[in-house]
Amino acid sequence: MHNWVKDHDLNRTLEVGFAYGASTACIMSAHDGVHTCMDPFQDEYEGMGLQNIELLGYRDRLVFHPGFSHDVLPRLHAENRKYDFAFIDGSHLFDGIFVDFYFVDLLLEDQGYVLFHDAWMRGTEMVASFVKRNRKDYKCIRTPLRNLILFQKIACDRRPWSHFREFYTWKGFFSHKAIVWMLNRGILQKFLKD
Repeated sequence: MHNWVKDHDLNRTLEVGFAYGASTACIMSAHDGVHTCMDPFQDEYEGMGLQNIELLGYRDRLVFHPGFSHDVLPRLHAENRKYDFAFIDGSHLFDGIFVDFYFVDLLLEDQGYVLFHDAWMRGTEMVASFVKRNRKDYKCIRTPLRNLILFQKIACDRRPWSHFREFYTWKGFFSHKAIVWMLNRGILQKFLKD
């Protein structure tokens, strides 16, 4: 992510989710511009994300919103903010990811990029499938990491008002069931710890 942001000279960056600030630090170290992020749960992380960004010397370039993305993103849109890169890693539910994408699309400059984290999750996979099937103004870009899905906004959205393409896929259906089964039994958590 750092290399992508740096190599493409992306200086106005946006992030949904924050936690310990690891991805924020990665993005901010790649440019000298302002980075905007949001996370309503920073108190649950004992402010570690903000502390980490402060220790790295990036705090003066960080605009942090301690709220939910479904509240913050519409405000940014109302303020006519624009970004050339957005990283979506907040809610992991389909509807949360979908709403994040909807508003990120409104905030993204032409030729800007949106990167989804947790591609292994069915909700993320379904939002990506929607974008691929319904948004011809976006192009999917291959990444070397299987856990990320990257799109570039290449045109204006010119869909007619009645446009809709089915986007449900069987791809991942059975693997999702296996992942849920492993999560419910603590197997996946044990595997991820090791």
